[in-house]
This record gives sequence, C-alpha cells and structure tokens, in this order.
Amino acid sequence: MVTVALSCRRILCAVAVTCCLSLVCFSAFPVAKGLHISFIGNEAFAVTDGRTTLLTDFPYTSGAFGYMAYDFRKATANLSADTVCLITHGHADHFDANLFASTKFAIIAPPTVLAGLDTPRKVAFAPEMRYAWILVDALPTPHGTIEHYSYLVRWHGLRLYFSGDTDDVAELSRQHKLDVAFVAPWQLKAMIQGKKQIPARVVVIYHQTGDEEIPPYQNRRVLAQCESFDVPFAVHEK
Repeated sequence: MVTVALSCRRILCAVAVTCCLSLVCFSAFPVAKGLHISFIGNEAFAVTDGRTTLLTDFPYTSGAFGYMAYDFRKATANLSADTVCLITHGHADHFDANLFASTKFAIIAPPTVLAGLDTPRKVAFAPEMRYAWILVDALPTPHGTIEHYSYLVRWHGLRLYFSGDTDDVAELSRQHKLDVAFVAPWQLKAMIQGKKQIPARVVVIYHQTGDEEIPPYQNRRVLAQCESFDVPFAVHEK
C-alpha cells in the first residue's frame, strides 16, 4: 500500500510539473469537468474536453488579408491525439490546405473544401454530423459567392454556435439556449442595430482586427490571442 501511494504521488508530481512547463497557446491539461476553449487567432479556437479537440477554422494562413498572425507549431504543439477541424469556408484566413496536409487531424468542412483534399480523414458532409461525442449541425449561410456554413455544435450537453463570416444574422437570431455564441464584430453590430438579443449565455467576439473597437453589448467577451476560458458541464447537470 505504501509503495502504491508513493508511486501515485510521483505520477501526480510529474503531471503537475508537466502542466507548469506547457506555456503555449493551447494547454494539454484542460479542466476535467468542462470544455476548455483557447483563442488562436481570426476565427480559430481550440475547444477540448480533455480527450477530443475541436479546431474551428484552423489551420489558416498566418496573416492572410491583414488579419491575425500566429505560430502554427506552437498552436499545434499540445493538441490531443484525437483532433478534428471544423471549417466554415475556404478563404485563406480560415483554412490552409497545405498546413492541414501536414497534420493527422480529421476534418468537417463544406463539400467544396473537402473536394480539394486528399485525405481519408474527411467526415462525410451532411446537415447533421457526428465526430466522437460531438454533434454538428451544418447551417448554410451566405458569404459572397463562396460556399459557407455556420455551425451549431452540441457537446456534453453544451451548445456552441460558430457563425463564421456571414453577413446575415438571421440564422444566429433563430438559435436558442446557446451556451456560447462566437460572432464577428459586424454580426454583433447588426444585432445591435436590429435591437436583437444574441440568444447565448456568453458571447465571444472573433475575427476582430488588433485595434478594432468592439461595442459593449450583453456580456460579450473579446479575447487576446492565447487567452482561454472554461465552460463547465455542471450548467446542464441539474
């Protein structure tokens, strides 16, 4: 019994030391009772339950169109082995096929994006898709002439909405009981102008420029790159 206890202590100490040394954008040791969400840049977030990681609009071309630059190696250094990318559309500030080809990630993306990829790790695109414990509803939304989807992600009872680059907030307005809504600055401004409430407990702004002023509205959050937050599962356990 003493030997076992000492071994357990050594293991716990080793894990604690490893956690302290993991000073990169994405932590490999998120909270165990919720989703850990880290901002990479543009519309790229790493969302994990500790087993599976969902990467939104990633990998993208660093600095494309004057938007956020990032370090690809650091952003992918401590991701879980089971990782899937969720892509709204094929613009370079949202997806880079060459960078993706250097990974072993699975991918959920519009058919026009999937068609250009030579990988067996494609999730067959459909109105509703599943990857591990993640359920994804694909919602077609307009963005110029390119094929574009917003997504409702349901995971461990939580509801996350990723709006992408669309200029139309009709789909966002139709959502309900969202835990987190990820919206672009122009979508937030459209909701304000239309005097509409974003149906989410937490509103996270993404795809902002570095010096862009984001108007205060509801409980919106603007994260710095590499900043993270947690969404506990306990919200839906009652």
